[in-house]
Amino acid sequence: MSKKITIIGGGYAGTMLARELDSHADISLIEPREKWVHNVAMIRALARPELLDDIIMPYDGLLKKGRVVRGRVAKVDGTTAILEDGTKIAGDMVIIATGSSYAGPFKMQGDDSAAFVTKAKRVMVQIGKANNIAIVGAGAVGSELAGELAFARPEKRITLISAADTLFPDYSAKLGRNMLRQLGELGVKLRLGERIKKLKRTDEPFVPLKNKIKLSDGFPIDADLVIPVIGAKPETGLLQTMAGVIFDDHGRASVDKWLRPGDNPDLFVIGDIAGTGDTMTIVGLTRQVSWLKKAIKAHLRGKAMTEVKPYKPWPKPLILLPLGPDKGASALPFGVTGPLLTSAIKGKKLFIPRYHREFNWTP
Repeated sequence: MSKKITIIGGGYAGTMLARELDSHADISLIEPREKWVHNVAMIRALARPELLDDIIMPYDGLLKKGRVVRGRVAKVDGTTAILEDGTKIAGDMVIIATGSSYAGPFKMQGDDSAAFVTKAKRVMVQIGKANNIAIVGAGAVGSELAGELAFARPEKRITLISAADTLFPDYSAKLGRNMLRQLGELGVKLRLGERIKKLKRTDEPFVPLKNKIKLSDGFPIDADLVIPVIGAKPETGLLQTMAGVIFDDHGRASVDKWLRPGDNPDLFVIGDIAGTGDTMTIVGLTRQVSWLKKAIKAHLRGKAMTEVKPYKPWPKPLILLPLGPDKGASALPFGVTGPLLTSAIKGKKLFIPRYHREFNWTP
């Protein structure tokens, strides 16, 4: 009889792992939302609204043998997931992949995909009307958004504001310099080492009072629209109900060498909630999914999990940063690369055709 594996969370990590294990075990993927959003492509969709219909897809075609259960898990008891409505889904292993939250409209903030689309379209209208757009936060999302807007809507004046003195300080300095140069070529104005005084909100774009904002040095900036993009927050609420789980300084669950957060040998975590040292990017979670898939397959063949080669994160942080379809820079295992390879790997298509195939879905 096939082992029963319960995966909690249908984001990038959860769907990727469910699909990889679908032919090897009895998979139950638990997800409260009826549709999956390709959040990576939402950045470009704000600049090119016609993409929106291509990046929100149903879960129906994801699994061939397993099942997708629509519901929210309230508690995990051993290897049994208990939903908010009391339904119990028993398994031999549980993998928690609840991901992270982010400001709207980049990620769904509730379970209603229609409400998400409505909010996204409202922001797209705001962007269309705005002449001066201030983006607060120059991490991956903020920098990409600045580049995408500047490329697709060159008539707009884009200002990118960051409290850090350099772009991508946690990576090679070459990456920051490369991005700084290309953003400048696109006409993006950068204000580094600055903060906005009295940031009105951080959860979604807003129109500032009198269409102006002030920076920490008192310098005023014209802004018809402010878009805050100041970081993801791990969604660890379910893990916080479990005894023995410890969280690191970033709010992610500490794990052992086999991605287990506590004493339960059959409970694993992957993705943005796992404190592995990987960045909270698709590049980071892909490595985790690949390792866990192989580890579970070996375990299903009778190998003890502790006999499996332990997980090792990327030795240095990796990231792919397109700025429109033809520009961008990336930190890859062999070093920092520029527009040509960034465009070929991600920038041209943003993995959209790949996810259409994986979800067996045609727009």
